Amino acid sequence: MYHLVKNFRDKTIPLKLRIDGEDSRVEVVNNYYHGVYVMSREKEKSGNLERVNISDHLVPIDRSRKHHHVWETYWDDKMKGLQSVMEYLSDLFEIKKVTTIFVSTDTMKFLNVLKERQGNDYELIINQCNGLSEKESHFLLENYPAKILRISGLSSNFPIGKYLQTIDTLCVGSKVSITLDDLLNMNCVELLLSKNRFTSTEIKRILQHWAIGGFPRLKYLSLWVSDLNIEDVFGELTHTRMTEKREYEYV
Repeated sequence: MYHLVKNFRDKTIPLKLRIDGEDSRVEVVNNYYHGVYVMSREKEKSGNLERVNISDHLVPIDRSRKHHHVWETYWDDKMKGLQSVMEYLSDLFEIKKVTTIFVSTDTMKFLNVLKERQGNDYELIINQCNGLSEKESHFLLENYPAKILRISGLSSNFPIGKYLQTIDTLCVGSKVSITLDDLLNMNCVELLLSKNRFTSTEIKRILQHWAIGGFPRLKYLSLWVSDLNIEDVFGELTHTRMTEKREYEYV
């Protein structure tokens, strides 16, 4: 695997290291992906599997053709397995940092490993539909304010506004509880709220605040607006209307 990646992959596309906590899988990703599952030892169906040395742990591995792009490894301690596979693939492919982690109830404590390894420089994906409770979501937001945070499946009364001071990039895929004051006091670099609805009056107030120097770090803002009146919103603001299409590549 190392030989093929080293010599034949498109090196203009950087490799990324992604951890799927729900499925206990570590992936190396570019246009394609190769994943290593971390399974409990009791799930090993055959006692004749080959064994490989992964970060000084000799573990059974199934890399038969039935597992397309995926290998299965078997561990006595799954958390130790995730960390060992992560470190092994990171060293093998010279990937300095984990890019993304999908967190689950069982793998929340793995965030301590990432925090010690690379601070908050990673993307954290929280989805309450995957079994996380509201209490656990609050715990994650308070203790692991990742540089990039993507959230979905939250209840409509979840008070996301209280975290807008500590998160650089926040993308929320469900309707949440947030006020105009929350937005006016945020410190985000990028903010995307895909399900909440705001009025033209609220958007006008936000843009006026931005125009006089508010949101000193903000580069990208995406909000849904009901009954948007462009002339009213921009009428008193010094602005330039673009005549050509430009795209901002937010994270």
